[in-house]
Amino acid sequence: MSNFKFNIDPKDPREDQIARHKDFGKVLHNYQRMTNPLYRTPLYKFRKVFLAVILILSLVWMVIEFGERQSEKNKIPADTIRKKDSVKKDSVKTKPILKSDL
Repeated sequence: MSNFKFNIDPKDPREDQIARHKDFGKVLHNYQRMTNPLYRTPLYKFRKVFLAVILILSLVWMVIEFGERQSEKNKIPADTIRKKDSVKKDSVKTKPILKSDL
């Protein structure tokens, strides 16, 4: 057997219940909200969305700033970097190439 009970002939709602649902202002408001495109409404009208966007943007900005500061700390000054030409010849032991080695 099923646990569902189908009421084929329900009782008619009372007048006070019908009057509670007769709200043309609410119907009109819902219609206008549905037909107005979301991109035309200002973002600050939706507080939660606005705060979420501000929070995300601030987090992205903080990550970028922190990353730049970390990369500046990790940079090696240019005068400490030895170039390939500035290597002393005495420090590198090389063997002369002979024709027999080729």
